[in-house]
Amino acid sequence: MAKKKRKHYIKLNNKIKEIFGGLPFDEGVADLDDDLLTELALLLELDLPDLNRESIVRALRRIWSEGDYAKRQAIVEHLYDRSVQKTRRKERESRDKVERILHLLEGIEHTREEEEQILENFLEQRSAKITREKILNKLAYLRLQNRLAHLQREAELEFGPQNELRFVHSFPFQIDRYIFSKHLLVVTAPVDLQALLQEDDATVVEKLKKMKAEAIEAKEKEITTFLKGLEHNRYLSSEERMEHLRRLPMEGELHHTPIDFGIVERIVHSFEPRSHLILAGDHFIVERDKSVDVYGTSLSYRLSLSYERNFIYASIWQNRPLPLREDFSALNEDTLAHFHVALGSLYERMEEMAEGLEVDEATIERFILQFLEPQLIASGKLKVREKTRRRVLYHFGEYLRPLREKKMREELLAKTIRDFKRLFPLARRLKRRITFHVGPTNSGKTYAAMQRLKQAETGYYLAPLRLLALEGYEDLKASGIHASLITGEEEILDEESTHISSTIEMLNPEVEVDCCVIDEIQMIDDRDRGWAWANALIGAPAKELILTGSENALEAVKEICDYLGEELEVVRFARMNPLELMERPVSLKKIKPHTAIVAFSRKEVLSLKQQLSSRYRVSVVYGNLSPEVRREEARRFREGESEILVATDAIAMGLNLPIRTLLFARDNKFDGLRRRELETSEILQIAGRAGRYGLHEHGYVGALDAGALQTIARKFHAPLPPIRLPLSVMASLEHVLLIGEILETDTLREILEFFAQNMEFEGPFRAANIESMLELAAIVDEYELDLRSRYHLACAPASLGSPYIESVYHRYLSHLEKGETVPYIPPRELPRYAHTNEELLHAEDRVKEVSLYLWLSFKFRELFPDTEKAQEARRRLNRFIEHSLQKGDFIKRCRRCGRELDFSYRFSICESCYQKGKRGQSRSWRRRNG
Repeated sequence: MAKKKRKHYIKLNNKIKEIFGGLPFDEGVADLDDDLLTELALLLELDLPDLNRESIVRALRRIWSEGDYAKRQAIVEHLYDRSVQKTRRKERESRDKVERILHLLEGIEHTREEEEQILENFLEQRSAKITREKILNKLAYLRLQNRLAHLQREAELEFGPQNELRFVHSFPFQIDRYIFSKHLLVVTAPVDLQALLQEDDATVVEKLKKMKAEAIEAKEKEITTFLKGLEHNRYLSSEERMEHLRRLPMEGELHHTPIDFGIVERIVHSFEPRSHLILAGDHFIVERDKSVDVYGTSLSYRLSLSYERNFIYASIWQNRPLPLREDFSALNEDTLAHFHVALGSLYERMEEMAEGLEVDEATIERFILQFLEPQLIASGKLKVREKTRRRVLYHFGEYLRPLREKKMREELLAKTIRDFKRLFPLARRLKRRITFHVGPTNSGKTYAAMQRLKQAETGYYLAPLRLLALEGYEDLKASGIHASLITGEEEILDEESTHISSTIEMLNPEVEVDCCVIDEIQMIDDRDRGWAWANALIGAPAKELILTGSENALEAVKEICDYLGEELEVVRFARMNPLELMERPVSLKKIKPHTAIVAFSRKEVLSLKQQLSSRYRVSVVYGNLSPEVRREEARRFREGESEILVATDAIAMGLNLPIRTLLFARDNKFDGLRRRELETSEILQIAGRAGRYGLHEHGYVGALDAGALQTIARKFHAPLPPIRLPLSVMASLEHVLLIGEILETDTLREILEFFAQNMEFEGPFRAANIESMLELAAIVDEYELDLRSRYHLACAPASLGSPYIESVYHRYLSHLEKGETVPYIPPRELPRYAHTNEELLHAEDRVKEVSLYLWLSFKFRELFPDTEKAQEARRRLNRFIEHSLQKGDFIKRCRRCGRELDFSYRFSICESCYQKGKRGQSRSWRRRNG
C-alpha cells in the first residue's frame, strides 16, 4: 500500500516539474502571477489575514511540504488546467495572428516565399502592432535584400558594412626570376548605393563590374610599386622576399606581410648587436642591458622598447632604418632622468627626516643602497619603486626615532611650534618691505601691483583662484617674462622661469624672490581658506611684498606687521568710474543686454537661466563649474555671444566682464552654516563688477525685487566693518607629526581635534576651522596608510556632499592602501549636451573627480599615473558642460506624470501627484483596518 502511495506522489512531483519547466514546487510557485496565486488560495480555502503575494506563497509551500495528497492533487490539476488553457490560448492567438497578417497581405502583390518570410518576421509581435504599413516596409526591405544578393552574384562581389565593394582576385607577383600568383582581398571606397540602385539591374551590374575592374587595376599598380621598391631592399634577399610574400594573408596589407622571427632578430642585431628580441603577442620587445653608478656602486638595469609587429614589418619591407639607437638613447636618457629625480627626492626626503640630527651623507647613502640594489637585481628596472621607497623611509625612520624623540619633546616644551612666525625662517631673515594697495574693485590696485611684479627680476603672484592664477601666468608670459604656473591640479613649468603664478595655497616658503604679490588680502578673514593668506603674509620669502585688497583688511594687516616687526606702506586707490544704485527693482521681462544677475545657489542660477532663455542668449557662472567652463562662459558674454549673465558670487573675483548693470536676485545667502543677510563687504565686492573701466563708463547696481533692493541700498554706502583678529592658522604637517609623537598616537582625527581644541599660538592667531578636514580624517583613518599620507589625503579637495565623489575617494584610498597605482576611469561617450539637471550635475561631479585625481597626483606622483587621461577627460567634460549650458534648458519634470516644474521647486513629484498618493494611501489604510 505504501509503495503504491509513494508512486502517486512521484507522479505528482513529476507533473509539477513539467508545469514549472523542471523546477521543484518551492521554487516554481514563486514565479506564478498574482491572479493564479489568489485562485489557489481560494481553491484551498486558505485562512490568511491578508491575501498578499508573500503570505500566499508561504502557505502553499507549507501545504505542499505537509504531504496532503488531496491538496497536492488539487494544486496540480488546477495548474495543469490553467497551463492547457494558456497553451490553447497561445495557439488560438497564433492562428488569429496568421489570419490577420494574411488579411493585411490581401491586395499586395507578393510571392509565396515572401509570404512565409513575412509570417516568420511578424508572428512574435503583438497583433496590435502589426500594421499594413509595417508589412509594406518589411516587403520593401526583403525585396531590397534579394536584389542586392542578385547583384552581388552577378558582379561576383560583396557589399561591405560601409557599402564598399569587397572581392577576391588573383594577382601575379614577379621577384627577379620568381613568378607566382596570390589571391588577395580587394576593398574599394564606399559607393553611393542609394543612387546606384536607381538604375536597372543590368546597368548596375555593368557599373559594378567597371568599379571592380578599376579596383583591380589600382591594386595591380600598388603591387607593382611595392615590388619595385623591393629591388634595393637591404634587409631581405630575393628568396626571402618571395618566400614571405607567398605566405601573405589574403586580407593583409603588402607592407605588413609577416617576416620570420629569426630574420627580424638578424636585422635588429645589425642595429643593436647587444640587444635581445622578444615576440609578445602583436608586439616585438627589444631589450638591452645598461649600468649606472649610484654612490660609487655600479648597478645593472635593463631597457625595454616595444614596437608593433606591423611597424617593424613595414620598416623592413619599405627599406626604412629601424630607430633603435635613437629610441634606446632617448629611453635611457629619460629613464636616468626619472631615476635621478626619484633618487634625489628620496635623498631629500631622508635629509628632511634627519634635519637637525647628526646624520652624515654616507649613512643616508648606505640606507638607500641597502634596499635599492636588491630591487634592481630582482626586477632589472631602473626605478625607485614606491614599496622600496617606503621600506627605506621606514627603516631610516626607525634609525632616526631615538635621535628624534628627545629633540621633539624639547621643541614642544619650548613652544617653538606655537610661535607661528618662526615656522618661516627664510622670511624672517629677509628685511621685507611690505606695501598695501588699498582700494575698491575697479580701482587699478592689482594692475599697479602686477606692473611692479613685472619689473622685478624674480617674483611670485599668489592668486585666490586657479582661474586668476592662470590669468596672472598668461599676463606675465604676454609681457615677455619667463613664468611657471603652479596650482593644486596642474603645473606648467619653464626651466628658465623667473616668475611663478600660483594659487595662494601653493606658496613655497623656501624659494626667495625679489617681489611677491598677494591678491585679495581681505580673504585672510575667510572661514575656510583664510589660513592660506595668513601663511603668505607671514611666510612669503620676498624682499618686496605687495598686498592688494579692500579697506576692511587694513587694520588687521597693520597689526600683523607690528607682530612681525616689519614696516608697512599704504597706497590708496580710488574707483576709476562711478557706480550708481538704481532707484527701482528690475523685472525679468525688462532686462537689457550687458546685465549680470547674481544669485546665491546653483539651483537658483539654473532656474533663472530657464526663465530667461526664451527671450535672451544667456551665459551662466557658478562655483560648481570648473575654471575652464567659467572662463568660456565669461568669454561668450564678453564677446557678445550671450546678452545676459546669470551667476553666483563666483564672479566677485577674477572675471573682467563688460557688465553695465548688475542685479541681485536676493539679499541673503546660505554660507554653509546658516542663511543670513549679505554682508556689506560681499555686496560691495560683487557690485564692483559693474561698469568695469574701459568697458562701460558707468556701472549700475540694482535688484530683482523691492525688498532685496532696500537691503542693498542700506548697505551700499555703509562703511566696511574692519576684519578683526585673531587670524586662522591651519594645522601643518609639522604640527600633526609633532602632536602625534607627543600624544603617542597616529590617529589623524584625534591629532586634529587636539590641534583645534588645545593649540595656542603666540601672536594674533587661532586654530583654523578644519571641519571638512576632520570629516576626511575620519575616513582616511579607516585605511592602513602612514600618517603623512593620511594628512595629505585629508587636505584633498574631496567634496563629501557628493555621494559620487565620496565613493571615488574611498576607491582611491583602497588602491593606496594596497600600494597599487590608481587608474583614472574616464566617462563613456557623452551626448552633445545634458538634457536634465541630473546629467549636468553628474558631469560637474566628474570634473571634481578629475580635480581630485590631479591634486593627488602631485602628492603621490607614482601612484596616480593617468594625469594625461584625466586632463583629456576634463577637456571633454568641460566641452560637454559648455554645450549643455548653451543648448540645454534643464526642464525639471514630475517623475510620475511628467508635468513641467519650476527649476527651484524642491520636490521630485508635483503637488497633484502628491495629493493623489495621499488619497491612495488613505484608501489602502481603510481597507486594511476594515
